[in-house]
Amino acid sequence: MVSLQVSRQAGGPEFRAGSVSAAVKRVLWCTAIAVPATAADVASKEWASSRLAGGRDVTMPGGLIRLQLVINHGASLGLGAGYEPLLAAAAFAGTILFAAWAVRAAGWAERVGAALAMAGAAGNLIDRLTRPPGVLHGGVVDWLHVWFYGPTFNLADIWLRGGVLIAASGWLWHRRTRDHLPPPLAGGPSEMTSPAAPASESHAVQWGLRPR
Repeated sequence: MVSLQVSRQAGGPEFRAGSVSAAVKRVLWCTAIAVPATAADVASKEWASSRLAGGRDVTMPGGLIRLQLVINHGASLGLGAGYEPLLAAAAFAGTILFAAWAVRAAGWAERVGAALAMAGAAGNLIDRLTRPPGVLHGGVVDWLHVWFYGPTFNLADIWLRGGVLIAASGWLWHRRTRDHLPPPLAGGPSEMTSPAAPASESHAVQWGLRPR
C-alpha cells in the first residue's frame, strides 16, 4: 500500500503540476536576470556609438578607466576577424547553452552566473546580427578600457566572463556541500513505516483468500 501511494504521488497530476510550476519559476528568474543585463549592454553601446564617435574619448579621474569607441569584428583581442558568421554561430550556441545551464542550475549563485553569461553572449550576438556592414558580419561595439588590461571591452564581456566565474563557483560549492552530506539511513521510507505482514495473511493472499 505504501509503495502504491508513493508511485501515485510521483506520477500523479499533483506531482507533474509541481514540477512544471518549479520549471516555470526557474525560467522566470533567469529571464528577470538576463533581460535587464542584455538591455543595459545594448543601451550602453548605443550611448557609446553616439557620444564617442569620431575618435572622441573620455578619461575618468585618475586615469584608471578610459571610454573609447572600438568596433571589433573579431573575438577577444581581435582574434577571428573575417570569420564573423562563425563567431555569430558560436555566440548563438553560447546563448542557448548558458540558458539551459541557468534553468537546470542547482543553486542560486550558479543560476545567477549562468543567466549573466547568457546575457553576455546574447549582447554580442545582437551586434553580430544588427550592426553594419550586415547580418552575421556586424562589428561588436567595445567602449571600456582600463589601464591594466589591453583590449577594449563592453558590458556583455563583463557579464560573460563574470557570469561564468560565478556559475562555476556556485557549481563547485554545491558539489562540495553535497559530497559532505551524511549518508542516508539504511532502508527506504516504506521499510521503516510499513511492518511486515503476518504469515497467515500472506498465505491467504497467496491462495486468493481474504481474511474476514
